[in-house]
Amino acid sequence: MSLPMPATGNDPDSARGWTATMIVGIILMSAVLEALSLGNSMISIGLPNILKEFPTTQGGWLITVYFLVGAVCAPLLGKAADLYGKRRVLLITMTVAGTGALVCAMAPTFTVLLIGRILQGPILATLSLIPSFIRDIYPPKQAAFAASITVTGMGAFTIAAPTVIGWLLENYGFRGMFLFDAVWTLGLCAAIWLILPESTNRRETKPDFLGGVLLAGAVVPVLLYVSMGRTWGWLDASPLLLVGLALGYAFVRRTRTADEPIVNLSLFRRKPLVFVAFAGAVSYAVSAATYQVVPLLAMTSRDHGITYGLGLNALEYSSIATPKQLATVAGGALIGVLLARGRNPRTFLTLGIALFALSSVSFALAHDTFTTVLVGSLLLGLASGVSSAAVPNLVMRATPAGDQGSTAGSVQLCTTGASSILPVVMFAVLAPYMVASPEGVVYYQDQGITTWLWVSAVICILALVVGATILRERRGEVIEEFSANTPEAAPDTDGDVSPSKGDPELNPL
Repeated sequence: MSLPMPATGNDPDSARGWTATMIVGIILMSAVLEALSLGNSMISIGLPNILKEFPTTQGGWLITVYFLVGAVCAPLLGKAADLYGKRRVLLITMTVAGTGALVCAMAPTFTVLLIGRILQGPILATLSLIPSFIRDIYPPKQAAFAASITVTGMGAFTIAAPTVIGWLLENYGFRGMFLFDAVWTLGLCAAIWLILPESTNRRETKPDFLGGVLLAGAVVPVLLYVSMGRTWGWLDASPLLLVGLALGYAFVRRTRTADEPIVNLSLFRRKPLVFVAFAGAVSYAVSAATYQVVPLLAMTSRDHGITYGLGLNALEYSSIATPKQLATVAGGALIGVLLARGRNPRTFLTLGIALFALSSVSFALAHDTFTTVLVGSLLLGLASGVSSAAVPNLVMRATPAGDQGSTAGSVQLCTTGASSILPVVMFAVLAPYMVASPEGVVYYQDQGITTWLWVSAVICILALVVGATILRERRGEVIEEFSANTPEAAPDTDGDVSPSKGDPELNPL
């Protein structure tokens, strides 16, 4: 049960504005989003260490299952939160994610490690759960600031994360970083249960669980075909591809017949929204894949005949990873200021993709010295910050207020889903160039790394061409009000949550 909350409305405590409980709530929910960021970044940093214990060409699945489960869970848990309560769903989500981290810490095999990552994936839903929860329990004036600071605060720990993760890896191995993640996540879960109240807002809704199952069922067989086709034989593995295509067709049919589908395809009638879904998916996917390459370049040793690799340990790698994270935060902050001054976010998403292309080209041309790896990493971090700041603003710009919630969920599913796919494709490209040391440690030849980097650059360039031609924005084009299902604008929502119909000052905090 939660601790007693300060009164609101006409109560004198409310007039004083901020209370200690409100401030503690911001800290707790910022820390939850840090757990989300930690669950992503620790794999990219810890992957070389993991591959030493579990030699495999399928390392990309550690990222894929995390993002894929998160993509499917985000809209489902958002609607479940409206129906059963946001704090309740948030606590269940964090408990499952913390349990997943414990499974990873104790995993005896790579398969069990993947199961743990599957359990960690739902925490990605907190990106939408927490802003909605804040809006329900904070008074309106404090809610706006609280929502902003919790999301912005997500970048604070990422700056120190490389050093913390590096220290954990050096002293306790990859199991130590998963144990740290578990303690962090479950500890926050207990604190939120004790301190923060439940939201009283409820909305009748129908989470499309069948749509989620069909979506995951369509994607997973195709990814298995891509990643295992070379080993099993492309023809022998073709039934996987057929199953994926069949389930994909069933998923599309489901989106057209369900009352509240997990993805409302009719939202994507407008070119600006197609652009942000497409360009955002490319930028997030390239970021997710290339973030796995940087530790390989920095932490691989040349002792076994590899022609690249700086041979850094996990703690020394922070000298590259920390500046990269600083570039991400700085890029996002700068774009945020420019967007607040009325600049077109489309320009910055395009710039972000161009920077991803430049980073891939920089890495492809040279990645055998500390300076070249650092330069490529800085470009990668800057591209990530610029793109991440532009995507949500483009969604708001391309969609009227009435459809903001469902549209944002659909775009998040596209971007997160793409982030689950490209790492598997990358490791499929790298697989023919795998070599194993006498100790069984997996490495990739320089030709494979360079090939993928050029493929990544081509993906970005093609996305820029599509954006400038097929999906170009006409000068002076006006974004007119429209609704996915009716000629009139839908009721105002935020994150698939109906606005409170009562006194806005009667929030629990």
